[in-house]
Formats: sequence, structure tokens, C-alpha cells
Amino acid sequence: MRNYVPHYQKYGLSTARYNELRAFCLQYPLWRAEAESLLGVGAQRYSSMPHGSGVGDPVARAAERRERLNDKIHLVEEAARAVDGGKWFAALIQNCCMGRGLAAIDQTILPTSNRNAYFVARRSFYVYLDEKKI
Repeated sequence: MRNYVPHYQKYGLSTARYNELRAFCLQYPLWRAEAESLLGVGAQRYSSMPHGSGVGDPVARAAERRERLNDKIHLVEEAARAVDGGKWFAALIQNCCMGRGLAAIDQTILPTSNRNAYFVARRSFYVYLDEKKI
């Protein structure tokens, strides 16, 4: 049997927690799209017809939903900016949130071509995100 301990487990992240954080980050593009679509929500037009539940203030509900989405977006972006002074921000967002591999990321946004430095930054991103999400 192999005695390999993944790097993220050395920093207190279990495999299940790492997978949870990774799935959380992959929702980032959806949150941004939904938050942007909620900007155009207008007031409800009332008619003389009876209606059931859902009566209330749709603008306020949309604003509350957008605020919750913006909190999640800010959490992920804050974790990406915290890693090494924000040098890896664009690369981490593309890799961890958009699902692009290191080879598919534009090399001009990487601060260095050192693969090990990138993987250390990504590990720090998940560790920081774990601390903030708790």
C-alpha cells in the first residue's frame, strides 16, 4: 500500500473538504451571471386576478439574493487576492473557478513559469478559503 499523503491533508484539509471547496469554487461563473441578471428585476405588475403565494416585494427578494451571491463572489475573490499578494489572482480564478488546467491558462497572466510555485499558490488558496468559509 502506498504511504502518500496529499499536500492539502498536511494543511488540515480532508479529501471531502477539498472536494467541497472545489465544487464551491466551480459555481463562481454561475453566481456572477445570476448576480448580473438580477440587476434588471423590476416591480411586479398587479392585476385584478387572484393569485397565490409569492406576493410581496420581488425587487427586495432579488436584492437579497444578489447580496448573498455577491458575498460568495467576494469570498472567493478575497481568497484569490490573499495568496502571495494577489499575483496569482487571475490564474487562480481561471483554474479553480472556471476549471481550466494550468496548460490552458494564458501564460502572460502567470507571474512565473514555475509549476511548483503555482501549485503552492493553489494549495494556499484552498487553505485560505477553508479558513474563511468556516
